[in-house]
Amino acid sequence: MKKIALILTTLLIFNAQAQLAKPKLKVIKRPPYTQMLFQHDNIFIGPQPQYQDFATLKAAGFTKVINMRTPKEMKELKFYEDYLLKKADIDYNFIPIGGKDNSYSPEKLAEFAAALENTEGKVLLHCRSGHRASQLWAAYLVKYKGKTPDQALEMVSDMGWWPMPMESLLNKKLHVSFE
Repeated sequence: MKKIALILTTLLIFNAQAQLAKPKLKVIKRPPYTQMLFQHDNIFIGPQPQYQDFATLKAAGFTKVINMRTPKEMKELKFYEDYLLKKADIDYNFIPIGGKDNSYSPEKLAEFAAALENTEGKVLLHCRSGHRASQLWAAYLVKYKGKTPDQALEMVSDMGWWPMPMESLLNKKLHVSFE
């Protein structure tokens, strides 16, 4: 019994010393907008930043923003994102998708791929809610990074695209493939 007590006491002492020796992790508070973003490596996908969010993007390490909103949507905001980003020295690409004048197309995907070339640092992809941006990212992963449609959709599952609601309704996993 004394041996067990001695062993437990020794373990407790070593554990306490180990706890004291551990370096304390510094808590870094991310700006509120960036806490809402889906992340894959240096790519972050999310909804439209608000006016006040643009002041924190540079400090959060973003070097490029790619916006998929339409010109009509941007006009409704009553502030100019391109101006705010230029002021913050952040690269900006505008690739509108949505509606009859800005349809999803291979050309849009190629424009997106070109915008991502030679990009260093964090890149923010956004539209109104993040759904169009996540679909463009998933298509890019398939065409340019060799992912299967299932893999790409799984990678944007945090954006609500995968699993599809139909899977829950049928209680069966779906598979996406090319025709």
